[in-house]
Amino acid sequence: MKTRNLILLSIACGLMILLAGGFKLFQVATDRTEVPVNKLGVAATIGDMTATVLAINESDQGISVAIEMSGVAGDLVIDGWRLLGDGKVLEPSGAVDEGACDASTVVPDDAATIQCVLRFAAVKAVQAVAYTRAGEQRQWAP
Repeated sequence: MKTRNLILLSIACGLMILLAGGFKLFQVATDRTEVPVNKLGVAATIGDMTATVLAINESDQGISVAIEMSGVAGDLVIDGWRLLGDGKVLEPSGAVDEGACDASTVVPDDAATIQCVLRFAAVKAVQAVAYTRAGEQRQWAP
């Protein structure tokens, strides 16, 4: 085969790859992925954990989120929780208060539920509280 034919074939293959990539980019750009937003008090199962946001309270000291969880015994409660507010993603502070989930609070062994409060820094507007586990995410909004 001549060099000229090989160059023309490689250019043709490159153009086909470019067209296929452009087509895939167009497909992905027009996809709408919607994350369902639960109301407060609605339980959601994420992986092997069941979680519920019971209440979201705002004050000058910060945001308090009352949660209820059950599922995998021994897992840390504050892992996977995030607050979406003011265009930022905040993690729980792990403050040690009465009834608050701190960095050592775990899910109980006996398939019982645990109820506690997550503390977040203050924000002007709370959009949602999200829980992520096993590659899935659920959100609750006030």
